Amino acid sequence: MALSLTILAKSLLAGVIVGFVTASIQSWVDRFFLVIILIGLVGIRIQDAVVINLVVVSLAALMMLLRQADVLLSVRTHWAEIVVPAAVGGALGRVVALNLKPAVLLAILGVYAILAGLRLVFIRPLAERENKAHPAWMVAIAGGSGVLGGMLSAGGKPFAVPLYNAALGHHPRKAYALATLGVVSSVWVALLTHVGLGQAIGQTSLLLALYLFVVIALTSLAVARVWTPTLNRIVTYTIAPILVLVGARFLWMVFR
Repeated sequence: MALSLTILAKSLLAGVIVGFVTASIQSWVDRFFLVIILIGLVGIRIQDAVVINLVVVSLAALMMLLRQADVLLSVRTHWAEIVVPAAVGGALGRVVALNLKPAVLLAILGVYAILAGLRLVFIRPLAERENKAHPAWMVAIAGGSGVLGGMLSAGGKPFAVPLYNAALGHHPRKAYALATLGVVSSVWVALLTHVGLGQAIGQTSLLLALYLFVVIALTSLAVARVWTPTLNRIVTYTIAPILVLVGARFLWMVFR
């Protein structure tokens, strides 16, 4: 893949769309939507799109982790429960992805897109409150999210955050911080695993990932300045059916 003006222009549009959508629904890290757009709009193969998004997500998660340092310190007793299984899951997910046929990976992405679309509609944010905690769930949640991170470059945060929230006894801010920590662990280890298995990340892919990260970050920061709950609702109920339809299309492409 060579960087042409056409690819740069399409990637600019992709970055603006992803930045606008994810900032509107306040999803600052889990940007698997970028994989979908890279495949559909830019015309990049799914394996390359996943690796590019791994780089983008790794940088976004690291930036978000620094912003959530205070909250993370309040749950430092859970760090080992998150970091280790997430890292193992990230490595496992990357190994599995490298051994899957592109069609199978596309089908898995399709299912994930459908579930993410349904989650946006049916699972709403919960208020901060004290409830029964389930700390034993932590390892399983982190490991499962890690596998998704390594396989699809999707950190699983749409599903992990509600689960962490329940595991912590309903503390959304802490749940989001732990989910971010898990994404950082899984995607960075996934990248190291990818390279360690002899799958070098090409200079073109790396430059495109950095370009997309900057475009998405700047767009997200701009949207954050004008964000309102109304914008959140409009974008949520617009993007949810789109994700379901795109996921269904991917499945149709695979099984037709």
